[in-house]
Amino acid sequence: MFRKLLTSTAIACSLALGFATGTFAQTTAEQDAKKAKHEAKEAAESTGDAVKDAGKATGKAATKAGKTTAHVAEDAAKETAHGTKKAAHEVKEAVTPDTTSATCADGKVHTGKTKTTACANHGGIQK
Repeated sequence: MFRKLLTSTAIACSLALGFATGTFAQTTAEQDAKKAKHEAKEAAESTGDAVKDAGKATGKAATKAGKTTAHVAEDAAKETAHGTKKAAHEVKEAVTPDTTSATCADGKVHTGKTKTTACANHGGIQK
C-alpha cells in the first residue's frame, strides 16, 4: 500500500511539474516575443533617426556648396569687371592725345587732355 501511495505521489508530482514547465515555457515565449517586438521597434526608430540625420547632413552640404559656388562666381565677376575697366582705360589713353593747354574764359591758362576738358570748369574756351 505504501508502495502504491509513493508511486501515485511520484506520478502526480511529475504531472504537476510537467504542466508547470509547459506554462513556464509559454510565459517565456510570450516574454521573448514582446522583447523581440520592442527591440524591432527601437531598431526602426534608430533607423529613422539615422535617415533623418543623413538628410540633414545632405542639406547642409548642399547649402555649403551653393554658397561656395556663389562666392566663386562673385569673385570672378569682380575680376572681369576690373579687367574690363582697366582695358577701357588703356584704350582711352591710347586714343586721347597727351595734355594740351588752353586759355579759358576766366583768362587763365589751364591744361587737360583736350582744350574743352581743360576749360570745362572755367567757363569754357576763350574766344
